[in-house]
Amino acid sequence: MMETQASDGSKRPLFFVLLSLSIIFLALAAWFGYRAWKGASDSQGPDAAASGESSPADDFVALALERARSGDVDGALQALEVSISADPEGAAEAYYYRGLIHAELGETSNALDDFEKAIEINPHSAEYYASRGTVYLSTGRPATALDDFTKAIQIDPQNAATYVNRGQAYAHLKMFDLAEKDFNYALKLDDRLMAAYFNRGVLYMTLEKPEEAVADFTQCIELDADAPAPYFNRAVALIDLGRRDEAAADLTIYLGMTQDEEGQHQAQALLDNLVESASP
Repeated sequence: MMETQASDGSKRPLFFVLLSLSIIFLALAAWFGYRAWKGASDSQGPDAAASGESSPADDFVALALERARSGDVDGALQALEVSISADPEGAAEAYYYRGLIHAELGETSNALDDFEKAIEINPHSAEYYASRGTVYLSTGRPATALDDFTKAIQIDPQNAATYVNRGQAYAHLKMFDLAEKDFNYALKLDDRLMAAYFNRGVLYMTLEKPEEAVADFTQCIELDADAPAPYFNRAVALIDLGRRDEAAADLTIYLGMTQDEEGQHQAQALLDNLVESASP
């Protein structure tokens, strides 16, 4: 469990900072899925675009993505099954998209199996390695994830999100300097990438740098004022700095936004403590 020094000198656990890392894993997995689905919808996918040809198998991939975007997960899986059956040796995209669906459903073993098959067929796709790495990271295998993210970066060194993911893997391995370097480089590539600011802020909290953390969580809020998590994490950093009124304001905002019951419980407990300590 990670702890930080409270303003009253006692140690208190930062449950939500750890929880926030899990949240961002899911957000990045969704980002990869959206990016892939959009690309497939526009061009029937990178593999088809490279060949300049369309096949019945490609048509079923396109159908699967339409169904996935409309919320018909079972229909999407059925269409991908047909695509794979029609052309098993050329089904890298179908395996990849099916892996994304399995990952979103929490079926990590199936997701990893599908990503492995996609990579066997096409070992030159950065997205395939990056998505598999995301699953490894979310299931507590940061060293294995690190290998996949590094491979993805070798293939596509301009994808800022992959640096954020690799930075998370480094952070889990307590290689904090390398984690910060990757978050910084992600922001060099895309200075509006909220995930980079968010995860660098979490890293700064780990390193007991609350001022830097406040700056990063503030940047997150400026980029997306409707995202609840940065308000909570900024409140934790503000408490460490003794800025209790500002922290209470952030916790109040968070409580009015979040639907997460555990987060609500933690935020209310912190807010109650702030109110009690301010009472004469």
